[in-house]
Formats: sequence, structure tokens, C-alpha cells
Amino acid sequence: MKHCYYLLALLLLVGCGGGEGGSASQPQPERPTTTLLGENTVPADARFQQFENYLFEINPSDFNFSGNRLYLKVYLSSGSILFLGKIDKQTLFAFPISIPLKDKAVRFDLFSDFIGDDAVTGEVTL
Repeated sequence: MKHCYYLLALLLLVGCGGGEGGSASQPQPERPTTTLLGENTVPADARFQQFENYLFEINPSDFNFSGNRLYLKVYLSSGSILFLGKIDKQTLFAFPISIPLKDKAVRFDLFSDFIGDDAVTGEVTL
């Protein structure tokens, strides 16, 4: 009786095809035959970037600050600070930034050393 049970189980296993489950009807992705980088190509539209480069520009003279020294803080919504420092209040300030692809805006705070000046907070959409 035990032998009949094993024979029946073996016949069922062979009849099922070994568990491939009809994968022959679906196209299989091409597998590389080598591990050499020069022989493994990627699609032309593939992107490997995690950051995008932009030029951040601000003209402090547009804000009419009375103070002698201006300070700028440029940061992401996540809180990561990209720039924090003193800038010239008479000239256009520009510098390159690299931000993650998921971020589409950069925030900034502009303030002076004069107590009568209000701080300016803004956002630049990239």
C-alpha cells in the first residue's frame, strides 16, 4: 500500500511538469552571459542619477534691506541646508546646487543685521 502511494505521488509530480507553471508562454528577460561591464549594455533611456544640478539665483537688492550685512539660508523641505552665510546686498548671488530628484523646490530665508528689517522667506520652484 505504501508503494502504491509513492507511485501515485510520483505520477502526479511528473504529470505537473515539475512546477514550471507555463512559463514558456511568457517571454523571459535576457540574462547576461558575462559579468564584464563593457559587455552588459543598458537601454538608452536608463537613468542612474539620484541628484539634479541647478543654479540658485537671488538678487538681494530687490528686497530693499536697510542693514549693512545680509545673510542667506537655502534649504530643502526635509531640512537639509544647502547654503548658510553672508552675501553682498548689492550684487546678484548665484551658486550651483545639487538636490535629490524627488525635490522640486528650494526654500530660502534672507535677513539682515538691522533690527528694523523683516526677514524674507521664499521658495523657488525648480
